Amino acid sequence: MLERLKPLLRTLGFIRLPRIENRDQLIEFIDSRASYVSQVTLYTYVKARAGTQYPKLFSNEDFLTSLRIARWHIYGAAVCDLCLFAAAQFNKAGRLDPDSSRDAACSMIDDVFIRNDQTDITAERYASIADQGHQRAAFANWADIADGPTAFQNSSDAVFEWAPIADQLKSEDEEIIRNSIHLRWIGVRRDLKHTLVPDFPI
Repeated sequence: MLERLKPLLRTLGFIRLPRIENRDQLIEFIDSRASYVSQVTLYTYVKARAGTQYPKLFSNEDFLTSLRIARWHIYGAAVCDLCLFAAAQFNKAGRLDPDSSRDAACSMIDDVFIRNDQTDITAERYASIADQGHQRAAFANWADIADGPTAFQNSSDAVFEWAPIADQLKSEDEEIIRNSIHLRWIGVRRDLKHTLVPDFPI
C-alpha cells in the first residue's frame, strides 16, 4: 500500500527524493525510471485490452515471447529518451555545450544499456535501439528537450509499435496509448529536474 501512495506523497511534499549528485546516481535513476515507465505502460495497456482473457494470455508462450520482445524495445526507447532529457538539463544549466551534451547523452545511453544482460532480442537488435538514441542526440535541439515533452516521443512510438495487440485495435487506441506513457513521464521529468545537481562531471 505504501508503495502505491509514494507518488502522491512525493507530490504533496511528504517524501523527498535523494539528490542526484554524481554520475552513478544519475545512471541508476535513468535505468529504474525507464524500466518503471515502460513496464507499467505496456502491462497496463495489454491487461486493459485483454480484459478477462488476460490470465489465459500468460499461459501462451508465443504471447509471452512477444511481450518480452516488446518490453525491451520500449525500455530501450525509454532509456534513450531519458538520457537525452538528462543531458539537456546540463545544457540548460550551462554546464555542457551542444557537442558535449550529445556526447554525454550517448555515453549515458551506452552505460545504461550495458547494465542489462538480456537475451530476449538479439544483441544486434538491442544495439540498434541504442544507435537510434545516438542519432537523435546528434541532431537534438537541447532547449526544446530540456523544457518540454519533446524528448519522450520515441518511447511513445515504441509502445504503439511493439505492444502485442492487433494493429487495428492499437490504431483505435493510439491517443490513449500515447497519453498513458506521456502522463507517466511527467512525474519522472519533475523528479529529475528537482533532484539533479548538474555540476558534477558527466
